[in-house]
Amino acid sequence: MRTGVSRWHIRPSPLPRESVSSWLIRIAAAKGTKHHSLMKELAPGLEFWTRDGDLVASPELVRALAVKTGTPLERCRRTTLGAYEGVLAESISGANQSFMVVPLGVRHRIRKAHGQAFCPHCLADDTPYLPLTWRLRLFPACTKHAAVLMDACPDCDAPYQPHRSGFRHCDGCGLDLSALSASIAAPSVLVLQAHNEAVLDGRAVAWPHLHGIHPIAFFAIQLALFRAIAAKRWGKRVREALHPSIGEIDLDYRTANPSIRSMTVSAAHGVMRGVSRLLRGWPFGLVGPCGEARAWASWIVPEEPGVQTPFALRHVLDTYLRPGSSNAR
Repeated sequence: MRTGVSRWHIRPSPLPRESVSSWLIRIAAAKGTKHHSLMKELAPGLEFWTRDGDLVASPELVRALAVKTGTPLERCRRTTLGAYEGVLAESISGANQSFMVVPLGVRHRIRKAHGQAFCPHCLADDTPYLPLTWRLRLFPACTKHAAVLMDACPDCDAPYQPHRSGFRHCDGCGLDLSALSASIAAPSVLVLQAHNEAVLDGRAVAWPHLHGIHPIAFFAIQLALFRAIAAKRWGKRVREALHPSIGEIDLDYRTANPSIRSMTVSAAHGVMRGVSRLLRGWPFGLVGPCGEARAWASWIVPEEPGVQTPFALRHVLDTYLRPGSSNAR
């Protein structure tokens, strides 16, 4: 595929942790062109806005961006979700997201699902943009503004579609999203998310008592705990175990069939409060409340086809939270 070799005269650089879709929106705005026209100029024949571009951005597109913007190729690659392979999960693709990536539900350039979160305070900044982590289930907060993210227009409930109406306005009703006030995020969620962001940036896991564990295992533990708290059948017992220390965890979903991927970002923030509590003083932050509530291993991580439990978590469950175990309460 021919992409041309000339650089654009107007070529904003990617901002810290910025997603490729956000970067392209800013480039199009700076050049005074439409997002689809920019793609025709950048990489003719490649689909982007009709798919989940952050997830499936092709190597051809990344190379074209590097040429046109003069940005190092590896820096361009880090604007795509594929950059987190080997850190967040072994593989990140449209077919294997491991529940980490919240889907957009793209149909003919229109997003049907609420997979892109935003911070209204960030939208009010001089240069609004969207960090790549705001596409991920385990990242429900803005650590810059200590705010719970939003994933829909509060007036019409439309998904956030910045490629259609710009960063600051709802595509459905035109509401100025940058004028909204966001809920304050829980300090425990902010601490965990700031640590997780550092790990995605390339730092070693430094969580107390899990120091040095492989990042894939660390995120897999968090996802397993998230699933345990949010589970439809067995999660109630885990939430009851958490209630004395963090209160109610309200679960809210965008579809009739509850799932991690259809959960609202506000509900995900509540669940991450629970995850942070269970990780505290590992492993006894998990063992203590769950043992008291008799939320055994089979309730926390049930045996399911295709779901693997990280060894660090399985070992704790087998040692402390199996009925009849010498260490069980």
